[in-house]
Amino acid sequence: MSPCTPSLPSLVRPGLRSARALAGGLALWGAAGPAAAGSVVVEAAVATEVMLDELPIVRTYGPGTVTLPDMAPGEHTFQVFRGGDGAPISVVVPQEGVVRLLIGKDSLTTDSSPPAAPVEGAPPPRVLLKAHAGQRFGVVVDGKRFATLHAEQPLRLDSLSPGSHQLELRSPDHLTVWARAELQLQPGDELAITVQEGKLPEAFGREGAYTAR
Repeated sequence: MSPCTPSLPSLVRPGLRSARALAGGLALWGAAGPAAAGSVVVEAAVATEVMLDELPIVRTYGPGTVTLPDMAPGEHTFQVFRGGDGAPISVVVPQEGVVRLLIGKDSLTTDSSPPAAPVEGAPPPRVLLKAHAGQRFGVVVDGKRFATLHAEQPLRLDSLSPGSHQLELRSPDHLTVWARAELQLQPGDELAITVQEGKLPEAFGREGAYTAR
């Protein structure tokens, strides 16, 4: 996997291995070396905040899907807030594979065996966002607030279709824009973006998929 070429120079971090698509739609990213981890796919039908170990890890501003990759296997208790009301739910993360957390207006369930999506040609593009240690960012996609990115938990954007998308990374209160970029996604693209305040994001993937603005 070659680094993308933004309009300003980007840095290639040693030790970052490429993403590999596994069964069940899991993509593993991170430092070189073996890893055993599953993914939690949060599918929200309403504006939602999800907390784990008293830390907010997902915030959506309406219906949306957010993937939490590389979760430690085992049982985790998430706290889900909708309209200020919180409710706990226990989710068992597999060693490998995907478990879904389904959040409706009045329902809260988990599904460890989601139906497999039909495969026609190349898989859809996958975009992974990572924040620098101790930092948080508001994520805006195509002019709409998408979620909040935390250093403790990367986010994977699964709902982006092939084509052009506008990405903004802002302060948590959305008053400061730290980075803007245009994504030109193709089927099968796997793009990893690492974000740090005051610095140009580091992008890894197909050349031309990420252009800083």
